[in-house]
Amino acid sequence: MHDHGTRNTQSAVHGKGLWLPLSGDLDGALEMAAAVGATHLIYRVGVRGMFFVEAARWVERRTRLAGLVPLAWVPLSLDDPFAEAALIVKARRVGYEGAVLDLTDATAGKTVAAATLGRKLAEAGVEPERLFYAAPPDIWRHPEIPYRQMNDFCRGGFMPRCSLSTRRTPRTVIDKWAYGEHARWGREWGNMPPLYPILAVGMDEEEARKPGVPEFLEWVQALAAHNPPFLSIYGLGFLDRDLWPILASLGPVVAPPPPVRQVSPAPPVPAEEEPAPATARFHIVTVNDTLWSICKRYNISKAQFWEWNGHLWDERGLPRDEVYLEEGWRVRVG
Repeated sequence: MHDHGTRNTQSAVHGKGLWLPLSGDLDGALEMAAAVGATHLIYRVGVRGMFFVEAARWVERRTRLAGLVPLAWVPLSLDDPFAEAALIVKARRVGYEGAVLDLTDATAGKTVAAATLGRKLAEAGVEPERLFYAAPPDIWRHPEIPYRQMNDFCRGGFMPRCSLSTRRTPRTVIDKWAYGEHARWGREWGNMPPLYPILAVGMDEEEARKPGVPEFLEWVQALAAHNPPFLSIYGLGFLDRDLWPILASLGPVVAPPPPVRQVSPAPPVPAEEEPAPATARFHIVTVNDTLWSICKRYNISKAQFWEWNGHLWDERGLPRDEVYLEEGWRVRVG
């Protein structure tokens, strides 16, 4: 076994990333990325082992066309590590350069499942250097979250979620927790991957609010003091445009290194994951549209509609019910 230690060798990622929960917000995310000098986009490609095939492909293409590197965001529950491993493999197959595995309290106590996830990813040939994990920065307060197991196969980096808080100062969250805890447990465990902090706005539901310029500047300055080679920003909807210049001055503004392609060709994509053909037709939902009217207009069945567009509901955690059809959605109709 290699002794990885806590040394930060050549970083697998450089620059700044933006987190994108919903594909419908992609245009705004790309606009913000250009304004703040972002280099990566971290998109939520699935949940509970369910892969948002068409949305993931569309976001990956648009991200690359914008000159950004796409990373897959995979929220973990570890209830079914086989399905979650398959989801990560699918994201790599469609072109995502790496995956950020997001741990919450739902993963508490699931150490065997975490080890199983790592083993399945290794068997599938996913490079450990392309895997990152996000988790709370105060490791000592979350002893049941499987940090140690994630360290074994997420060699790309540890991304502590540094949430803006009115109850904690930047010095506590960033200096003491994120960097202090990383150093402490790195010494004890000996295998902590490099640290790439997340500046998380609106992640704490109890304090979901838009920060003002002075408060935001204080947090950004605390983060900038550590000069991380890569950092990311969560909370597009909570960051007003007057905060963008602050983000533009944050962190290294460098071109990302050329992506390292897989030496061997990726396994073929199963037929049910094939992208929409170039001749596919799409419809932009209006306020007067219903599922019935769309199907009638384009002469398609409801079953076909769900097969093509169910990811739009899945992506938002909504039941596949026509009452949740939203104006502005881009749905496939042919």
